[in-house]
Amino acid sequence: MFSRLLFAVDFSPYTGKLVGCAGELAHVGLRDVTLLYVLASKDYVDYGDEKNPDHLAEVDEANALLAGLKGALEENGLEVTPLLKTGRAPAVIVEVAAETGADLIFVGAHGKGFVKRLTIGSVSEGVLRSADRPVMVQKCRHAPGDGGGYTCENVCSSLFVNVLVACDFSAYSELVKPVLLDLAETLCAPVTLLHVKEAKVDGGWGPLDESRAEEAAEESSKLRELAGELEGLCRSVRFEVVEGSPPEAILGYADETDASLVILGAFGERGIIKGALGGVIEKVVRGSDRPVLVLKKG
Repeated sequence: MFSRLLFAVDFSPYTGKLVGCAGELAHVGLRDVTLLYVLASKDYVDYGDEKNPDHLAEVDEANALLAGLKGALEENGLEVTPLLKTGRAPAVIVEVAAETGADLIFVGAHGKGFVKRLTIGSVSEGVLRSADRPVMVQKCRHAPGDGGGYTCENVCSSLFVNVLVACDFSAYSELVKPVLLDLAETLCAPVTLLHVKEAKVDGGWGPLDESRAEEAAEESSKLRELAGELEGLCRSVRFEVVEGSPPEAILGYADETDASLVILGAFGERGIIKGALGGVIEKVVRGSDRPVLVLKKG
């Protein structure tokens, strides 16, 4: 499914949790990982022949931390290349993904990171806006800590146990199909295909009217056809067509079924395929406390 990964890290305490998520991808064909840390460009000041000692110390610390993460990933049988870059994080991540031929970008979203200057949320959103390839966003799920307060829980220890796929039947929804076929063939993972039919009534969300019932039936038929293809590889497949607000319905269904991973294609003009992070995908990524895989193409 994905053989080459760009794993963007920030060295927060949550980074160690994300290593486990990346390691799980080894079960679906991942072989090569570029482990990337981006040092903010404003942290470097050019003193001519003299090097900024604070910058050098941070570079040394970053390289040491990258080496530690490299070792952890190599335990999963992965080929790992650590990489330290300077610049604006979202742009550098997207550029390095292209340079290394990564077929998946993996980023976290959990608050402030190592240098206490960039929120990883803004980084992940920047990557989603400009990436020309699939992006997986993994959030920190807060759990009670031992001494009071909260800690980050690893919510992708079973990434492919129960996969929820939201389809919209746009041209870009075809991006979902090869990923699902590969996933079913490789893991025989349980998959739910979900289509949310918008039904806005008097400013709110209500049931479909008769004029749109035929369209809903056609969409249900398309889902049934895709489910049939998947069942040829793995029988644990079901499909659902529901009405309502797409972001709320997807998030609610993911919670109700305890989905381990949410996969999104495009949602027409409102999606991020055309460059603007907004609409359905933005709300799902921001609102989900479980991994979200957004399928994109250049």
